[in-house]
Amino acid sequence: MGISGEFSVFDMINSATRSKTGVSIKDYTEIWLSPYEIKEAHQNTRQEYKNIDALADAFLLVGQEQPTVLARVNGEYRIVDGHRRNRANILLIERGYEQFKKVRYFYKDMTENMYELSLLAGNGFTQDLTPYEKTELAGRLKKVLEKMRDTGEIEVKGKIRDIIGKYIGETSGQMARIEKINNSLTEEAKEQFREGNMGISAAYEASRLPEEDQKIIAEKAAEQGGVEGKEIAAIVKERKEVEKQAKKAEEFAKQAEKSLKETRKSEVGAAQASLHAERAAENADQSAGVMIGMNPPIVSDSDTEKNGEPSPEEIKQEATFTLQQLLIQAEKITYNELLVLQDIMMNCNNRG
Repeated sequence: MGISGEFSVFDMINSATRSKTGVSIKDYTEIWLSPYEIKEAHQNTRQEYKNIDALADAFLLVGQEQPTVLARVNGEYRIVDGHRRNRANILLIERGYEQFKKVRYFYKDMTENMYELSLLAGNGFTQDLTPYEKTELAGRLKKVLEKMRDTGEIEVKGKIRDIIGKYIGETSGQMARIEKINNSLTEEAKEQFREGNMGISAAYEASRLPEEDQKIIAEKAAEQGGVEGKEIAAIVKERKEVEKQAKKAEEFAKQAEKSLKETRKSEVGAAQASLHAERAAENADQSAGVMIGMNPPIVSDSDTEKNGEPSPEEIKQEATFTLQQLLIQAEKITYNELLVLQDIMMNCNNRG
């Protein structure tokens, strides 16, 4: 079953930190081992181990009051708290003090995740960390807590970022900056942050820049022996202004393209309307040419004189012409005239 509570995740490793103050270590087992059997953490929060000679001299003078605290992970003894102490033990063996070939430790069986959490929590409580080390501590704590939560090893209430912030003594705003650094700062810039050529403000401002700009900042920090956050903030501001202007230009170009398309569409519509009008006019002219331009059939005098009246073919041509003319003037025909035309049509029908 997982362990719940906002800070109860740290109760599991508090015993490691209490060893610093001489309080008895609960749930840990005493064991005597050779310092050479002990494995250091593959990645400890503390980047440097200073004053090992002085610590070794102190052990000779007053003895080792605080035992090194270990985790036994898959049968391997690893240091949770006391890397400097173990190095001092080894230094004393190399100086020829055989009584340090076996020294007193406290150990506890742990999983990989539990070991990582114990190691990080011990470092956070017991050491004055640089801004870089604190940032690394926060990032690693976040990863292991999320992993343990997801595997059910612990139950975390509340936001992990807020829990870590309270634990390492940082505000919510500062934790947001630390998270940004861990997520976005390039390796070149992290190296300058680690070397102290960037403070945490400069590292945060750099993390807001694209990778190519971070590379330039890192080179500048290395050449000058440092770079201020305000310098990087100015670059960030300039970058944002350039991006803002580029965005405006892009929006203007899109609007111009849209207007151009609408203009072309209107021009095409007008051209099509003009073409339709021309074709309609041509059709009207053709119709008028058929109906109005047709000359009435000419009845020859010889035909009239021979028969005394037009021939059937001549009458047909005359009737066709007359009907065509009537079609043109149809809106002017009166009702009585229409009755006459209908009588003519009925007489034609009766003739079969």
